[in-house]
Amino acid sequence: MNGGMNTFHPAVPFFFYAGGAVLIMVARHPVFLATILLVLIGHSLVMDRGRTLRRWWGAIVLMSGFFLVITPLVNRLGTHILFYFNGRPVLEEAVYQGVMTALSLAALLVLFLNYNQVITAEKFLFLFGKLPQWALVATLAVRFVPELQRRLGDIQTVQRARGLSVTAGPLQARLKNGLALVQMLLTLSLEEALQTADSMKARGYGTGKRSQYNPYRFRPADRLALLFLAAVFGLALFGWRLGDLVLTLRPVLEPVFLHGREWFYLFVVGVYFGFPLFIEGREAWRWRSWK
Repeated sequence: MNGGMNTFHPAVPFFFYAGGAVLIMVARHPVFLATILLVLIGHSLVMDRGRTLRRWWGAIVLMSGFFLVITPLVNRLGTHILFYFNGRPVLEEAVYQGVMTALSLAALLVLFLNYNQVITAEKFLFLFGKLPQWALVATLAVRFVPELQRRLGDIQTVQRARGLSVTAGPLQARLKNGLALVQMLLTLSLEEALQTADSMKARGYGTGKRSQYNPYRFRPADRLALLFLAAVFGLALFGWRLGDLVLTLRPVLEPVFLHGREWFYLFVVGVYFGFPLFIEGREAWRWRSWK
């Protein structure tokens, strides 16, 4: 996709996603986190109609659901008992903690998926080209999980064509097929890593000063967008410092419903995370107007 956040200088979307990750980690209120997650899901749906999100939706739900369930069962800090499970009290504070942990994890994962669609390896290397070794390692690390998933899918397709499956048949056969699949995945990954290292060596990586083609120019629109995001981000952090982005659990459990100044900072957070949707909507309106 070439519109939306891709129309800006790479520094603008990078600041947006980095600031978004910070706000997700510092916000400890279920209403704020739920709002952030919904806006990020909306952004993902607009960018590629949810194709990337659908591929990862199962993993996101599974990991978030794990913390949603396990946190109330192991957390014993609190005074408000909801019910007993196997003789152990399940506390209201622990339930809220589990909800916030699950929402934070889900929001970070969706943010990361959106980031990968906007900040390509080329843009990342452009931003951090003056630190080539660090930039290369970070780029390889970011690409590792998607590449591993792609390789795993290719291997599973070939294995299914041969009549081998890790989901059907006797347990012993499934374990054997699973171990063979992991072995092939590791072998293929190591082989591609060696090919990459040989290619870098052949091209003289690290032997001299790195040169690059610079296709990006910092325009007035980029400066305005960056200033706007920085101002809204700073205002949201100020609200966090005031405690409006945090649900107090102990020693006194605060009501989960928003009140007073918290509504204003919810709007601020919504504006920050809704910035890409505003850009997409503006471009869609311009396109219809030109037609």
